[in-house]
Amino acid sequence: MIVGLTGGIGSGKTTVAALLAQKGAVVIDTDVIAREIVAPGPLLEALQAEFGPSVIGPDGRLDRPVLARLIFSDEAQRAKLNALTHPAILKRVLSEIGAAPAGAIVVVVVPLLFESRFEVNCDRVVAVVAAPELRRQRIAERDGLTGTEIEARMRAQLPESEFEQRADIIVRNDGNLTALGREVDKAWEKINDPEGQGPRPATARP
Repeated sequence: MIVGLTGGIGSGKTTVAALLAQKGAVVIDTDVIAREIVAPGPLLEALQAEFGPSVIGPDGRLDRPVLARLIFSDEAQRAKLNALTHPAILKRVLSEIGAAPAGAIVVVVVPLLFESRFEVNCDRVVAVVAAPELRRQRIAERDGLTGTEIEARMRAQLPESEFEQRADIIVRNDGNLTALGREVDKAWEKINDPEGQGPRPATARP
């Protein structure tokens, strides 16, 4: 069973994925894969050709902060990055899904799940949502970004209302870790509910 896990930046996807892993889910995180595929090699060379030498740091690796400043200030640049990286990410994800044990619940963390139409590969989609102000606070504490940088990243993603409308299961992360654990418990029950494990309804897809 393939479960897509998505949500806006600062919503708590990584924590929810870790809690699901504790319950026995096989977790595949596309953010981790995205970092691995830009190791020195053909894809990194393609990124340098597209975005210029400034995106390569002194160590010869991708300078992610520099690239982030480029793509989050320009939607066209962001689309170019996605076009270069998404096929490689999808190839790796599908390979890891294929390597999962038979009968496993595989949770794939995909921040741009709906934008990339990855939901067509999923039996269920779980969205993590949280109040915007709380998300801003978490991002500032975690990443040390300025208010302008935080707003740019949030604007680049879907609004909370769309996550709630399009996902099959909602996990609310407005409280502490104990409260989140209860939310994940409820989500896990729904994921394992035999009556809800058929194909995703066509109306859930754009």
